[in-house]
Amino acid sequence: MGRVWAIAINTFREAVRDRVLYGVLGFATALLLFTLALAELSLDQQARVVRDLGLASISLFSVVVAIFLGSSLLYKEIERKTLYVILPKPIRRHEFLIGKYAGIALTAIVFVAIMGALQLWLAAIQAGASATLLVIEPVVLGVALGLALWKAKDRTSVLVPFSLVALAASAGVAQSAGVAVGPTLAALTLDVGEVLVVAAVALFFSSFSTPFLTGVLTVGVWLVGRSADEMATMRSNVLPDSVRDLLHGLAWVVPNLNLFVPPHRALTEHVEGSGGPVEYVASAMGYGALYAGILIVMACVVFRRRDFL
Repeated sequence: MGRVWAIAINTFREAVRDRVLYGVLGFATALLLFTLALAELSLDQQARVVRDLGLASISLFSVVVAIFLGSSLLYKEIERKTLYVILPKPIRRHEFLIGKYAGIALTAIVFVAIMGALQLWLAAIQAGASATLLVIEPVVLGVALGLALWKAKDRTSVLVPFSLVALAASAGVAQSAGVAVGPTLAALTLDVGEVLVVAAVALFFSSFSTPFLTGVLTVGVWLVGRSADEMATMRSNVLPDSVRDLLHGLAWVVPNLNLFVPPHRALTEHVEGSGGPVEYVASAMGYGALYAGILIVMACVVFRRRDFL
């Protein structure tokens, strides 16, 4: 376990130093800020616009981060030949791969937490929260982050606790303004579940293919997974029976990613067949953990048999 954790931390450090990740973070931040302007164009639906567009943006960009990291980090180890230095040491290939996955997952969780903090802060602005709180929160968080980075020996280790503290602080400010924080936190948790599955898919393909092919295949799985419900229940008479059977079969094989983007009602009230919000989130996360675990096992088997000479 210690070796896996060491690889995970090293992967996290490598990921957060990637400039592409900061580009995605900046673009996602700009899009979230733009939701405030879009909300003003709606008719008495400002809160809904900020919430729905913000959460949709976080979901999309977190998937982009998972695909990018899952398709590139393992290949970089092979290209730089650092893998040839690591594997001869007393570390097994499956430990190396699991560590890589854990590092990617940790990076994606930090990304979701930071974006979630910004989303809740914007929701608080839209809800008319106290101007004092809205100013104090980012200032205090910024000062705390600066001091932590100045004092820390490993600056990347600061990001995990900072992202969680920022999320909790924004949730507190939003709740003080009357924003329903629970559904947003539930949606962010489901975003993490989707990211865990997508990262596992990307790492599985990365264990035997190039970054470009891995990215294409993972995007394809994500698109099909987001359409799994429609494919499983398709009753169109236009398509031949063979095509419908193929689509039904794919719906059972690919991960059902629709579970991680439920309607808002499923996160706010009891829905027949899925229980309350807590039960829904727990079942979806359990499904995601099981599917991701199966993919990681398959990736370890493929990676173990791969010849790097």
